[in-house]
Amino acid sequence: MEKKKKRIIVSDFDGTLTTKDSMFEIIVYKQGLFGLALTMIRLLPWLLLMMLKSYPKQRTKERLLYRCFKNMNEKEFREFCHAFALEKHGIIRKDLYNHLMKEKEQGAEVIVITASPEIWVRAFLPKEITVLGTCLNFENETLQQHFSGKNCRGKEKVNRLFEYLPDIEKNRSDYYIIAFGDSSGDASLIDFSDEGHWVRKGFEMHE
Repeated sequence: MEKKKKRIIVSDFDGTLTTKDSMFEIIVYKQGLFGLALTMIRLLPWLLLMMLKSYPKQRTKERLLYRCFKNMNEKEFREFCHAFALEKHGIIRKDLYNHLMKEKEQGAEVIVITASPEIWVRAFLPKEITVLGTCLNFENETLQQHFSGKNCRGKEKVNRLFEYLPDIEKNRSDYYIIAFGDSSGDASLIDFSDEGHWVRKGFEMHE
């Protein structure tokens, strides 16, 4: 008798499980549109270098988040993230979210793997859903400029899945993986899955 495969559902967050980019939403929530524009102007030299592929995307993202949130300690930032998630919960795609919760109820393991920091993505989701994302680095409750580890994008998403469930890498045939994504940053995860779906304006199953 063939062994039943364990069902794993993995989903990107921004643009897939949400209708908007949560990173820019949280910056606007804190600073307003004018504050976001001013921050982007101050980061313009690094943004231009990044577009010319002369400066790492991760370093640019680290600079952006550090500039916006360096004045909050870890406790304050966690509280801020919960308030943000409560206020902006409407950016969650209800159709895909309901699908993920249904899969969870039926016994699948549901994992959100995101380039956004775990600290605020977790605030949007119930504890039944595992969140693997970019990790901000706090030392003595103070935000540091560099992340703790790599930006969780591209191949790093597959690496984070292996770290969380090492048996997948060793016994791939024991798992049936379904992935949802919306951008090039999700391509590695989609390619690795048994069943990959690109999410567009709504929850539509585009293989």
